[in-house]
Amino acid sequence: MQLITPENWAVIHVGLIFMITCTLMVIVYVLSDSSNPIPGLGLYTVYFMAALLGWIAYTLKQVADIPMPVDVPSVAAILNSYLLFVATGQRAGISGGRYLLGLLCLGACLSVFFLSQEQMFIVHVSAAAVFFACTGVLAAARAWRRNNVGDAITAATTLIMVIGAPLALYQDLARDNHELGQTIAFGAHSSSYILIALGFLASVVIEYQQHLSHLATEDPLTRLLNRRGLENALHITLAHAARQQLPTAAIMVDIDRTAEINANFGHDVGDQVIRRVAEQLQRMSRASDVVARTDGEEFLLILPHTSLDAARKLAERIRESIAEHPLVINGQRIPVTVSMGVANVVGNVELDKLSQEADRAMYLAKRGGSNRVSSVESRPIHLSNNHGPT
Repeated sequence: MQLITPENWAVIHVGLIFMITCTLMVIVYVLSDSSNPIPGLGLYTVYFMAALLGWIAYTLKQVADIPMPVDVPSVAAILNSYLLFVATGQRAGISGGRYLLGLLCLGACLSVFFLSQEQMFIVHVSAAAVFFACTGVLAAARAWRRNNVGDAITAATTLIMVIGAPLALYQDLARDNHELGQTIAFGAHSSSYILIALGFLASVVIEYQQHLSHLATEDPLTRLLNRRGLENALHITLAHAARQQLPTAAIMVDIDRTAEINANFGHDVGDQVIRRVAEQLQRMSRASDVVARTDGEEFLLILPHTSLDAARKLAERIRESIAEHPLVINGQRIPVTVSMGVANVVGNVELDKLSQEADRAMYLAKRGGSNRVSSVESRPIHLSNNHGPT
Protein backbone atom coordinates (compact mmCIF):
# COMPACT_ATOMS: atom_id res chain seq x y z
CA MET A 1 0.00 0.00 0.00
CA GLN A 2 2.93 2.33 0.57
CA LEU A 3 3.73 2.11 -3.14
CA ILE A 4 0.35 3.64 -4.00
CA THR A 5 1.14 7.34 -4.11
CA PRO A 6 -1.46 10.14 -4.19
CA GLU A 7 -0.83 10.39 -7.92
CA ASN A 8 -1.62 6.68 -8.32
CA TRP A 9 -4.76 7.10 -6.24
CA ALA A 10 -5.86 9.85 -8.61
CA VAL A 11 -5.39 7.57 -11.62
CA ILE A 12 -7.25 4.72 -9.89
CA HIS A 13 -10.05 7.14 -9.02
CA VAL A 14 -10.56 8.39 -12.57
CA GLY A 15 -10.34 4.78 -13.82
CA LEU A 16 -13.19 3.78 -11.53
CA ILE A 17 -15.21 6.81 -12.63
CA PHE A 18 -14.61 5.84 -16.27
CA MET A 19 -15.73 2.23 -15.73
CA ILE A 20 -18.84 3.29 -13.79
CA THR A 21 -19.80 5.78 -16.49
CA CYS A 22 -19.33 3.34 -19.37
CA THR A 23 -21.16 0.54 -17.57
CA LEU A 24 -24.03 2.85 -16.72
CA MET A 25 -24.42 4.09 -20.28
CA VAL A 26 -24.32 0.57 -21.73
CA ILE A 27 -27.01 -0.69 -19.33
CA VAL A 28 -29.25 2.33 -19.85
CA TYR A 29 -29.05 2.21 -23.64
CA VAL A 30 -29.71 -1.54 -23.65
CA LEU A 31 -32.86 -0.92 -21.61
CA SER A 32 -33.93 2.09 -23.68
CA ASP A 33 -36.71 1.65 -26.23
CA SER A 34 -37.31 4.07 -29.10
CA SER A 35 -41.07 3.64 -28.70
CA ASN A 36 -40.79 4.46 -25.00
CA PRO A 37 -37.82 6.88 -24.68
CA ILE A 38 -36.28 7.46 -21.27
CA PRO A 39 -37.00 11.05 -20.13
CA GLY A 40 -33.83 13.09 -19.77
CA LEU A 41 -31.56 10.36 -21.16
CA GLY A 42 -29.82 12.70 -23.60
CA LEU A 43 -28.98 15.36 -21.02
CA TYR A 44 -27.97 12.80 -18.41
CA THR A 45 -25.61 11.30 -20.98
CA VAL A 46 -24.08 14.74 -21.54
CA TYR A 47 -23.76 15.19 -17.77
CA PHE A 48 -21.98 11.87 -17.23
CA MET A 49 -19.64 12.42 -20.18
CA ALA A 50 -18.86 16.00 -19.14
CA ALA A 51 -18.27 14.90 -15.55
CA LEU A 52 -15.87 12.23 -16.78
CA LEU A 53 -13.92 14.83 -18.76
CA GLY A 54 -13.84 17.04 -15.67
CA TRP A 55 -12.39 14.25 -13.57
CA ILE A 56 -9.77 13.60 -16.27
CA ALA A 57 -8.83 17.30 -16.27
CA TYR A 58 -8.54 17.26 -12.47
CA THR A 59 -6.39 14.10 -12.56
CA LEU A 60 -4.07 15.57 -15.18
CA LYS A 61 -3.66 18.65 -13.06
CA GLN A 62 -2.79 16.58 -9.99
CA VAL A 63 -0.63 13.90 -11.63
CA ALA A 64 1.08 15.59 -14.55
CA ASP A 65 1.19 19.01 -12.94
CA ILE A 66 0.20 20.53 -16.27
CA PRO A 67 0.10 24.32 -16.04
CA MET A 68 -3.35 25.65 -16.81
CA PRO A 69 -3.98 29.34 -17.49
CA VAL A 70 -7.44 28.96 -15.95
CA ASP A 71 -8.83 26.65 -13.28
CA VAL A 72 -10.39 24.12 -15.68
CA PRO A 73 -11.49 21.60 -13.01
CA SER A 74 -13.45 24.28 -11.13
CA VAL A 75 -15.18 25.44 -14.31
CA ALA A 76 -15.95 21.82 -15.18
CA ALA A 77 -17.42 21.23 -11.73
CA ILE A 78 -19.70 24.27 -12.09
CA LEU A 79 -20.88 23.28 -15.57
CA ASN A 80 -21.45 19.67 -14.56
CA SER A 81 -23.52 20.69 -11.55
CA TYR A 82 -25.69 22.89 -13.75
CA LEU A 83 -26.01 20.12 -16.36
CA LEU A 84 -27.21 17.79 -13.61
CA PHE A 85 -29.88 20.30 -12.63
CA VAL A 86 -31.07 20.71 -16.24
CA ALA A 87 -31.08 16.92 -16.86
CA THR A 88 -33.06 16.29 -13.69
CA GLY A 89 -35.50 19.04 -14.63
CA GLN A 90 -36.05 17.53 -18.07
CA ARG A 91 -36.57 14.10 -16.54
CA ALA A 92 -39.07 15.54 -14.05
CA GLY A 93 -40.80 17.62 -16.73
CA ILE A 94 -40.03 20.86 -14.87
CA SER A 95 -38.22 23.70 -16.63
CA GLY A 96 -38.60 26.42 -13.99
CA GLY A 97 -35.43 28.15 -12.85
CA ARG A 98 -33.36 26.95 -15.80
CA TYR A 99 -32.55 30.41 -17.15
CA LEU A 100 -31.95 32.03 -13.77
CA LEU A 101 -29.53 29.31 -12.70
CA GLY A 102 -28.03 29.40 -16.20
CA LEU A 103 -27.07 33.02 -15.63
CA LEU A 104 -25.58 32.08 -12.27
CA CYS A 105 -23.61 29.30 -13.96
CA LEU A 106 -22.35 31.66 -16.65
CA GLY A 107 -21.27 34.26 -14.10
CA ALA A 108 -19.50 31.66 -11.96
CA CYS A 109 -17.64 30.26 -14.99
CA LEU A 110 -16.58 33.69 -16.25
CA SER A 111 -15.20 34.60 -12.83
CA VAL A 112 -12.37 32.16 -13.46
CA PHE A 113 -10.67 34.89 -15.54
CA PHE A 114 -10.69 37.37 -12.66
CA LEU A 115 -10.17 35.30 -9.51
CA SER A 116 -7.28 33.33 -8.07
CA GLN A 117 -7.53 29.57 -7.72
CA GLU A 118 -8.24 29.90 -3.99
CA GLN A 119 -11.06 32.33 -4.67
CA MET A 120 -12.32 30.18 -7.56
CA PHE A 121 -12.53 27.22 -5.20
CA ILE A 122 -15.01 29.17 -3.06
CA VAL A 123 -17.08 30.13 -6.10
CA HIS A 124 -17.18 26.63 -7.55
CA VAL A 125 -18.10 24.94 -4.25
CA SER A 126 -20.82 27.52 -3.53
CA ALA A 127 -22.31 27.31 -7.04
CA ALA A 128 -22.24 23.51 -7.00
CA ALA A 129 -24.07 23.48 -3.66
CA VAL A 130 -26.82 25.71 -5.08
CA PHE A 131 -27.22 23.58 -8.23
CA PHE A 132 -27.26 20.35 -6.23
CA ALA A 133 -29.86 21.73 -3.82
CA CYS A 134 -32.15 22.64 -6.73
CA THR A 135 -31.51 19.23 -8.29
CA GLY A 136 -32.56 17.59 -5.04
CA VAL A 137 -35.87 19.46 -5.07
CA LEU A 138 -36.63 18.33 -8.64
CA ALA A 139 -35.63 14.73 -7.97
CA ALA A 140 -37.71 14.63 -4.78
CA ALA A 141 -40.74 15.99 -6.67
CA ARG A 142 -40.40 13.30 -9.33
CA ALA A 143 -39.84 10.57 -6.73
CA TRP A 144 -43.05 11.61 -4.98
CA ARG A 145 -45.06 11.89 -8.19
CA ARG A 146 -43.81 8.68 -9.81
CA ASN A 147 -43.20 6.70 -6.60
CA ASN A 148 -39.70 5.95 -7.88
CA VAL A 149 -37.01 4.97 -5.37
CA GLY A 150 -34.26 5.76 -7.88
CA ASP A 151 -35.23 9.43 -7.97
CA ALA A 152 -35.39 9.40 -4.16
CA ILE A 153 -31.78 8.16 -4.12
CA THR A 154 -30.78 11.06 -6.36
CA ALA A 155 -32.61 13.52 -4.11
CA ALA A 156 -30.92 12.13 -0.99
CA THR A 157 -27.52 12.14 -2.69
CA THR A 158 -27.64 15.87 -3.33
CA LEU A 159 -27.53 16.36 0.44
CA ILE A 160 -23.91 15.20 0.34
CA MET A 161 -22.96 18.31 -1.61
CA VAL A 162 -25.38 20.55 0.26
CA ILE A 163 -23.77 19.52 3.58
CA GLY A 164 -20.24 18.97 2.29
CA ALA A 165 -19.91 22.41 0.66
CA PRO A 166 -20.33 24.44 3.89
CA LEU A 167 -17.92 22.10 5.66
CA ALA A 168 -15.33 22.55 2.91
CA LEU A 169 -15.76 26.34 2.97
CA TYR A 170 -15.53 26.36 6.77
CA GLN A 171 -12.21 24.54 6.69
CA ASP A 172 -10.91 26.77 3.91
CA LEU A 173 -12.05 30.16 5.26
CA ALA A 174 -12.45 29.83 9.02
CA ARG A 175 -9.71 27.29 9.74
CA ASP A 176 -7.42 28.41 6.92
CA ASN A 177 -6.98 24.76 6.00
CA HIS A 178 -7.22 24.88 2.23
CA GLU A 179 -6.00 21.32 1.73
CA LEU A 180 -8.65 19.80 4.01
CA GLY A 181 -11.31 21.96 2.40
CA GLN A 182 -10.33 20.65 -1.03
CA THR A 183 -10.34 17.08 0.26
CA ILE A 184 -13.86 17.45 1.62
CA ALA A 185 -15.07 18.99 -1.64
CA PHE A 186 -13.34 16.26 -3.65
CA GLY A 187 -14.95 13.54 -1.54
CA ALA A 188 -18.39 15.16 -1.78
CA HIS A 189 -18.16 15.45 -5.57
CA SER A 190 -16.91 11.87 -5.99
CA SER A 191 -19.46 10.20 -3.75
CA SER A 192 -22.27 12.34 -5.20
CA TYR A 193 -21.35 11.41 -8.76
CA ILE A 194 -21.29 7.67 -8.03
CA LEU A 195 -24.56 7.70 -6.07
CA ILE A 196 -26.30 9.84 -8.69
CA ALA A 197 -25.22 7.32 -11.33
CA LEU A 198 -26.67 4.51 -9.23
CA GLY A 199 -29.84 6.51 -8.56
CA PHE A 200 -30.36 7.24 -12.23
CA LEU A 201 -29.78 3.60 -13.12
CA ALA A 202 -32.24 2.47 -10.42
CA SER A 203 -34.81 4.97 -11.66
CA VAL A 204 -34.51 3.73 -15.24
CA VAL A 205 -34.72 0.06 -14.22
CA ILE A 206 -37.82 0.68 -12.07
CA GLU A 207 -39.58 2.52 -14.89
CA TYR A 208 -38.57 -0.20 -17.36
CA GLN A 209 -40.16 -2.80 -15.08
CA GLN A 210 -43.28 -0.66 -14.81
CA HIS A 211 -43.35 -0.37 -18.60
CA LEU A 212 -43.19 -4.17 -18.96
CA SER A 213 -45.97 -4.51 -16.40
CA HIS A 214 -48.13 -2.07 -18.39
CA LEU A 215 -47.45 -3.99 -21.59
CA ALA A 216 -48.71 -7.16 -19.88
CA THR A 217 -51.92 -5.58 -18.57
CA GLU A 218 -52.62 -2.64 -20.92
CA ASP A 219 -53.85 -2.42 -24.49
CA PRO A 220 -51.29 -0.31 -26.40
CA LEU A 221 -53.78 1.24 -28.86
CA THR A 222 -56.42 2.50 -26.42
CA ARG A 223 -54.47 2.50 -23.11
CA LEU A 224 -57.34 0.51 -21.64
CA LEU A 225 -56.80 -2.65 -19.64
CA ASN A 226 -56.54 -5.93 -21.52
CA ARG A 227 -58.13 -9.17 -20.28
CA ARG A 228 -55.30 -9.89 -17.84
CA GLY A 229 -55.36 -6.35 -16.49
CA LEU A 230 -59.13 -6.59 -16.10
CA GLU A 231 -58.85 -9.71 -13.98
CA ASN A 232 -56.15 -8.13 -11.79
CA ALA A 233 -58.17 -4.95 -11.30
CA LEU A 234 -61.34 -6.82 -10.33
CA HIS A 235 -59.85 -9.34 -7.92
CA ILE A 236 -60.75 -7.48 -4.72
CA THR A 237 -64.01 -6.01 -6.07
CA LEU A 238 -65.47 -9.35 -7.11
CA ALA A 239 -64.46 -10.95 -3.82
CA HIS A 240 -66.28 -8.17 -1.96
CA ALA A 241 -69.39 -8.64 -4.14
CA ALA A 242 -69.40 -12.38 -3.33
CA ARG A 243 -69.13 -11.79 0.43
CA GLN A 244 -71.83 -9.10 0.52
CA GLN A 245 -74.11 -10.69 -2.11
CA LEU A 246 -73.98 -7.54 -4.24
CA PRO A 247 -75.02 -7.27 -7.91
CA THR A 248 -72.38 -7.03 -10.64
CA ALA A 249 -73.18 -6.16 -14.24
CA ALA A 250 -71.22 -6.54 -17.46
CA ILE A 251 -71.60 -4.74 -20.78
CA MET A 252 -70.03 -6.21 -23.89
CA VAL A 253 -69.50 -3.61 -26.63
CA ASP A 254 -68.79 -4.44 -30.26
CA ILE A 255 -68.15 -1.79 -32.93
CA ASP A 256 -70.43 -2.31 -35.94
CA ARG A 257 -69.12 -2.72 -39.49
CA THR A 258 -65.41 -2.47 -38.64
CA ALA A 259 -64.46 -4.64 -41.62
CA GLU A 260 -66.34 -2.24 -43.90
CA ILE A 261 -64.63 0.80 -42.33
CA ASN A 262 -61.18 -0.78 -42.72
CA ALA A 263 -61.89 -1.74 -46.34
CA ASN A 264 -63.22 1.69 -47.34
CA PHE A 265 -60.99 4.01 -45.29
CA GLY A 266 -57.96 1.96 -44.23
CA HIS A 267 -56.79 0.45 -40.96
CA ASP A 268 -55.53 3.79 -39.62
CA VAL A 269 -59.06 5.14 -39.66
CA GLY A 270 -60.23 1.87 -38.13
CA ASP A 271 -57.78 2.44 -35.26
CA GLN A 272 -59.12 5.97 -34.81
CA VAL A 273 -62.63 4.57 -34.54
CA ILE A 274 -61.49 2.12 -31.86
CA ARG A 275 -59.76 4.89 -29.91
CA ARG A 276 -62.82 7.14 -30.22
CA VAL A 277 -65.10 4.44 -28.81
CA ALA A 278 -62.61 3.72 -26.01
CA GLU A 279 -62.59 7.40 -25.04
CA GLN A 280 -66.40 7.49 -24.99
CA LEU A 281 -66.56 4.40 -22.80
CA GLN A 282 -64.07 5.84 -20.33
CA ARG A 283 -65.79 9.22 -20.26
CA MET A 284 -69.26 7.82 -19.60
CA SER A 285 -68.25 5.18 -17.08
CA ARG A 286 -68.13 5.71 -13.33
CA ALA A 287 -64.88 5.80 -11.39
CA SER A 288 -65.70 2.39 -9.90
CA ASP A 289 -66.35 0.79 -13.31
CA VAL A 290 -63.60 -1.12 -15.09
CA VAL A 291 -63.24 -0.81 -18.88
CA ALA A 292 -61.13 -3.20 -20.95
CA ARG A 293 -60.47 -3.95 -24.58
CA THR A 294 -60.87 -7.72 -24.90
CA ASP A 295 -60.61 -8.17 -28.68
CA GLY A 296 -59.97 -6.22 -31.86
CA GLU A 297 -63.23 -4.25 -31.83
CA GLU A 298 -64.74 -5.55 -28.59
CA PHE A 299 -64.77 -3.94 -25.15
CA LEU A 300 -65.99 -5.21 -21.80
CA LEU A 301 -67.29 -3.01 -18.99
CA ILE A 302 -67.64 -4.45 -15.50
CA LEU A 303 -69.95 -2.44 -13.26
CA PRO A 304 -69.74 -3.30 -9.54
CA HIS A 305 -72.83 -2.84 -7.36
CA THR A 306 -75.02 -2.34 -10.45
CA SER A 307 -78.37 -3.90 -11.25
CA LEU A 308 -79.37 -5.12 -14.69
CA ASP A 309 -81.73 -2.18 -15.27
CA ALA A 310 -79.10 0.38 -14.30
CA ALA A 311 -76.57 -1.29 -16.58
CA ARG A 312 -79.07 -1.28 -19.48
CA LYS A 313 -79.72 2.43 -18.99
CA LEU A 314 -75.99 3.17 -19.05
CA ALA A 315 -75.57 1.02 -22.16
CA GLU A 316 -78.35 2.93 -23.93
CA ARG A 317 -76.74 6.27 -23.07
CA ILE A 318 -73.39 5.07 -24.37
CA ARG A 319 -74.95 3.71 -27.57
CA GLU A 320 -76.76 6.97 -28.25
CA SER A 321 -73.70 9.10 -27.52
CA ILE A 322 -71.46 7.10 -29.88
CA ALA A 323 -74.09 7.13 -32.66
CA GLU A 324 -74.57 10.89 -32.33
CA HIS A 325 -70.84 11.67 -32.75
CA PRO A 326 -69.54 10.33 -36.08
CA LEU A 327 -65.83 10.37 -36.78
CA VAL A 328 -64.83 13.19 -39.16
CA ILE A 329 -61.79 12.48 -41.38
CA ASN A 330 -60.74 15.12 -43.94
CA GLY A 331 -64.22 16.61 -43.82
CA GLN A 332 -65.91 13.26 -44.39
CA ARG A 333 -68.30 11.99 -41.71
CA ILE A 334 -67.88 8.31 -40.87
CA PRO A 335 -70.85 6.99 -38.88
CA VAL A 336 -69.88 4.87 -35.89
CA THR A 337 -72.33 2.63 -34.03
CA VAL A 338 -72.00 -0.17 -31.49
CA SER A 339 -73.97 -3.23 -30.50
CA MET A 340 -74.07 -3.94 -26.78
CA GLY A 341 -74.97 -6.89 -24.59
CA VAL A 342 -75.76 -6.61 -20.89
CA ALA A 343 -75.63 -9.34 -18.25
CA ASN A 344 -75.96 -9.35 -14.49
CA VAL A 345 -75.25 -11.63 -11.55
CA VAL A 346 -75.72 -11.31 -7.79
CA GLY A 347 -73.20 -12.61 -5.28
CA ASN A 348 -70.37 -14.86 -6.46
CA VAL A 349 -69.06 -13.69 -9.84
CA GLU A 350 -67.31 -15.91 -12.36
CA LEU A 351 -65.83 -13.34 -14.71
CA ASP A 352 -65.61 -15.71 -17.67
CA LYS A 353 -69.23 -16.82 -17.32
CA LEU A 354 -70.47 -13.25 -16.86
CA SER A 355 -68.60 -12.02 -19.93
CA GLN A 356 -69.86 -14.96 -21.96
CA GLU A 357 -73.45 -14.08 -21.04
CA ALA A 358 -72.86 -10.44 -22.02
CA ASP A 359 -71.22 -11.64 -25.24
CA ARG A 360 -74.24 -13.83 -26.01
CA ALA A 361 -76.57 -10.87 -25.54
CA MET A 362 -74.34 -8.70 -27.73
CA TYR A 363 -74.50 -11.19 -30.62
CA LEU A 364 -78.28 -11.18 -30.32
CA ALA A 365 -78.18 -7.40 -30.72
CA LYS A 366 -76.02 -7.88 -33.82
CA ARG A 367 -78.52 -10.27 -35.32
CA GLY A 368 -81.30 -7.81 -34.53
CA GLY A 369 -79.80 -5.20 -36.85
CA SER A 370 -76.82 -3.69 -34.97
CA ASN A 371 -76.78 -0.37 -33.06
CA ARG A 372 -78.88 -2.04 -30.36
CA VAL A 373 -78.71 -3.08 -26.71
CA SER A 374 -79.83 -6.50 -25.51
CA SER A 375 -79.67 -8.02 -22.06
CA VAL A 376 -79.55 -11.45 -20.50
CA GLU A 377 -80.09 -12.80 -16.99
CA SER A 378 -81.51 -15.92 -15.44
CA ARG A 379 -84.76 -15.14 -17.29
CA PRO A 380 -85.04 -15.20 -21.12
CA ILE A 381 -83.05 -12.72 -23.23
CA HIS A 382 -84.65 -9.35 -23.94
CA LEU A 383 -83.98 -7.24 -27.04
CA SER A 384 -84.58 -3.54 -26.72
CA ASN A 385 -86.86 -1.73 -29.16
CA ASN A 386 -84.59 1.31 -29.05
CA HIS A 387 -82.16 1.53 -31.92
CA GLY A 388 -80.45 4.27 -33.82
CA PRO A 389 -80.25 4.84 -37.52
CA THR A 390 -78.94 1.96 -39.59
